[in-house]
Amino acid sequence: MNINTNYQKIILLSLGFFILLMIMAVFHENGILNAYRFEQEQVKIKEENEELRLHNNLLRQNILALKSDPYEIEKIAREKLNLAKPGDQVYRIVSSPSSFPHVK
Repeated sequence: MNINTNYQKIILLSLGFFILLMIMAVFHENGILNAYRFEQEQVKIKEENEELRLHNNLLRQNILALKSDPYEIEKIAREKLNLAKPGDQVYRIVSSPSSFPHVK
C-alpha cells in the first residue's frame, strides 16, 4: 500500500510539473503566443514595407518626369496652380443655388 501511494505521488508530481511546463510554454514571454504575435506583426511590417517601396518608386518616377519632361511641369502648372498659357481660353464654372422649388 505504501508503494502504491508513492507511485501516485510521483505521478501527480510529474503531471503537475508537465502542466506547469505547458503553461509556461504557452503563456511565458518567450512562449508560443508571443511567438505567434511577433510573426503576425512581422508579416504586417513586411506588407507595409512593400507598400512604401512601391510608393517610393512612384515618387522617383514623378521626380524623374519633372526633371526631364517639360510637359509634366506644364501639366502641374495648369492643374494645381491654375495657370494658363498666353492665348488659352479659360472657362470658369460657377455653381449657383438650386433653382428647383423646395417641396414641403
